[in-house]
Amino acid sequence: MAATLKDEIEAANVKFMHCYDSGDFVGLSNLYTADCRLMPTGAATLIGKDGVQAVFSSVHKAGGVKVVLEVVEVGAFDPSVDMAYERSQYTFMKENGETFDQGKYLVIWKKIEGVWYLYTDIFNTNTPPSG
Repeated sequence: MAATLKDEIEAANVKFMHCYDSGDFVGLSNLYTADCRLMPTGAATLIGKDGVQAVFSSVHKAGGVKVVLEVVEVGAFDPSVDMAYERSQYTFMKENGETFDQGKYLVIWKKIEGVWYLYTDIFNTNTPPSG
């Protein structure tokens, strides 16, 4: 049986979680396109893989040492274009298993030479701003 689009995106997310959890931020950034856009909570848009490495390594160093991604919805754009979207939820966990942060994200994926890559990644915490 052929893999569905959701299966393919979930498989890519497994790679993402493995890279993040093991602290392999170069490997994690290689899951993104060279011209990717990363749009984290409370920060300007970052373009390119260096931003991916910087953002996720800083979350890891701050105490979110494990990530769990839960797919909510995956869909295709025009079938003639190798692009898809994913709407999902994330949880960063502390070393002791407690929640470090939870939120939601939206990714636009690009398929390049048969492989899905994150092109635009927007994520926002569910934690309300302090103050």
